[in-house]
Formats: sequence, structure tokens, C-alpha cells
Amino acid sequence: MMMWYVVSTVLQLGHVVAAEFIPAVGMAAGILGVGIPLVVGFLWGKKDAPEGMGATLGQAFLLGFVPALIGLVLAFALGHVEAFLLGAGSASSGVGAVIGAAVGKKLAA
Repeated sequence: MMMWYVVSTVLQLGHVVAAEFIPAVGMAAGILGVGIPLVVGFLWGKKDAPEGMGATLGQAFLLGFVPALIGLVLAFALGHVEAFLLGAGSASSGVGAVIGAAVGKKLAA
């Protein structure tokens, strides 16, 4: 599980840093911020998710939420987002990871 947190966090931080230098990445930040956990959740759900769907969805939410929060704290520090997005953006990324993990787990079954 730790590998998936690292991958997701690196991707979240990478897109925040890229947005600093590439305006097009900044324009797509919301899509990337939710798309990254969606894809990571899907891959995790397909390969490494635990047995029960409840445990999978709970862990998937955290897998999306925590790395997004880290990326959003950096984005906030750089002045890219408002404070309210720290919670809202992290929660939406958590939901994205849940959706991805649920689909990945179903396809793996």
C-alpha cells in the first residue's frame, strides 16, 4: 500500500510543480487532481486491494485523500488555490480513488 501512496503523492506534487511553469497544466489542475487518484485507485484496486469491498473503499478514499491534501498544501503555499480547496479538493480526490478502486476490483474479480 505504501508504494501506491508514494506514487500518488509524487504525481500530485509533480502536477503542482508543473503548473508553476506550464500554464496549460495549471488550467487542467482540477482534472489532474482527481484523475490521478482515479487511475491510481483503479490500478491499486485491480492489483492490491484487500478482500472485502468495504475495506477496499475505505482504504481507497485515504489513498486519494492524503496525497491530494499534500499536493494541495503545496499548491496553497504557492498561491495556486484557496484554502477551502484543501478540504474540498482532497475529498473529491478521495472519491475519485474510491470509484477507480471499485471498478478495478470488479474487473479483477
